[in-house]
Amino acid sequence: MIRATKLTKFYDEQQIFKDMSFEVGENTGLFITGPSGCGKTTLLRILAGFDTDYSGQILIDGTEIQKELEPRNRNIAIVFQEPTLWNHMSVEQNLAYGMKKKNMQELKLLAEKLQIAELLKKYPEEISGGQAKRVSLARALLSGKKNLLLDEPLSNVDPKTKEIILDFLKQEYLDKKCVLYITHDKDEIGSLPFEVMEMRI
Repeated sequence: MIRATKLTKFYDEQQIFKDMSFEVGENTGLFITGPSGCGKTTLLRILAGFDTDYSGQILIDGTEIQKELEPRNRNIAIVFQEPTLWNHMSVEQNLAYGMKKKNMQELKLLAEKLQIAELLKKYPEEISGGQAKRVSLARALLSGKKNLLLDEPLSNVDPKTKEIILDFLKQEYLDKKCVLYITHDKDEIGSLPFEVMEMRI
């Protein structure tokens, strides 16, 4: 569960958002839409603990989060708009790194479903941007964290592959998580039973 109350963020003197409040319960999700520059990615970075220059209250799983709590100690996994993979590790090593229990069968099954199984022995510099997004998504799902923050996780993915992946995620993962999902894609919004929050500049 994620609850935000009166979140306010400024960059220098520029207001990004003010008094933003919302709640996403367990086993459900919220789509976040809005134009570029309205603060969607900034919001996810605040919730995950990568941006602490804000005011307001954040509760994760019923516990108020202090700004000094490091990202790795929050029950949150995040997929950034720009994939963040460790270049010195193979795709398989990237996926396994954050797993509490090294269940390689689960890893390989998820890799197959996300159509990245053929990439497991490759390194991040050898794969495309869309493939790196799916690797980042798989790593977040394998982390076991209950709360997922997804920043356009399926951009640069062809429509047929996207449909297959969304159907799999809906059946196997997203109904067991609390999900905040940034997207501009109407097909993605129509495929999952999440409410929609539109942010404005």
